[in-house]
Amino acid sequence: MDLPFALLQAAIGVALVTLSLASAFRTVVLPGAAFDRLSRGIFLSLRWMLKVLSRNQRYYQREAVFSVHAPLALLVLALAWATGIMFGFALLFHATGGVSIDESLALSGSSFTTLGFIRPQEGIHEFLAISAAILGLAIVAMLLSYLPTIYGLYSRREVVVADVSIKSGGQAHGPDLLARLSIGADTHRIDDLWSDWNHWLIALGETHTSEPALCFFRSPRGGRSWLTAATALLDAAILRNVVVDNPGSLRAEMTYDAGVEAFESIAAFFNVAPPDVPRETRLSRVDFDAAVAVLETSGVPVVEDRDAAWREFARLRARFEPQLLGLCRLLLPPPSRWGADLLDQPAPSDAPKA
Repeated sequence: MDLPFALLQAAIGVALVTLSLASAFRTVVLPGAAFDRLSRGIFLSLRWMLKVLSRNQRYYQREAVFSVHAPLALLVLALAWATGIMFGFALLFHATGGVSIDESLALSGSSFTTLGFIRPQEGIHEFLAISAAILGLAIVAMLLSYLPTIYGLYSRREVVVADVSIKSGGQAHGPDLLARLSIGADTHRIDDLWSDWNHWLIALGETHTSEPALCFFRSPRGGRSWLTAATALLDAAILRNVVVDNPGSLRAEMTYDAGVEAFESIAAFFNVAPPDVPRETRLSRVDFDAAVAVLETSGVPVVEDRDAAWREFARLRARFEPQLLGLCRLLLPPPSRWGADLLDQPAPSDAPKA
């Protein structure tokens, strides 16, 4: 083999191994938010394929299709790491001479999987075989620790998603959540709930950027979504301090701030809402008045100056709505009032009614 061609093969092999390991390191090992082109490409490509496949299906059939998106993407990502490392070592085996390309592929697979059905004959090949075996074991060890972490975070997230949905009376919605919790109790006693929701929103912003695959995991029950639940909490917090005729709640304000920061960090990670988008809400005054009417019907004392309340509500809502709608376009959550329904696209006819 010509020396320049062998060097080129070796360089490509080293690059494949390095890129695969770097992707695994950023995805599994690195604790903070890290952009990885390979994982992003796999998740978005599979999302596009599933969206095409489910284009003409009914709502619950589409949800069943999208429910496999995140687990399938993680499986494909692990296979991509393994394939990149094995092909990289195959090129290294061939570049160092003494074996054909077919034998190099077999030797790389034997070494990476630690099956050892082919024994290397050259000293350099023994070194490469041991290196491939170590990396193969490292990938398996990382996956064994990564998957339980992902599903543990998912389970804890869904507990709050279910809680917010149940307290809203079905589907998570800010006005319904505040109104139902106000029946038979004053708003000061309800303020005790804001602390738990505040901690959940803080954790949401951290976990869904450090483990971005979590964003694509759908709720096990149709009509629910972490995005819808988080939106309901922010809307309820705004209404609590803007519409309710009681002294403002610092806990509700802190919950709102935590939610805005979570939306901004997740949207910035996926680059779905540039900072120069118009800061205005798509909700109308009619939507706001309907929410106030729901609160009044539930016996919640509301402010008299509705115009000032509407202006403040629209200002606070506009802080996170561009990020919310950007994430809705990316994640395709179930239709929801004041959420995915604000997008310029019709909801499926058989989707759960809010």
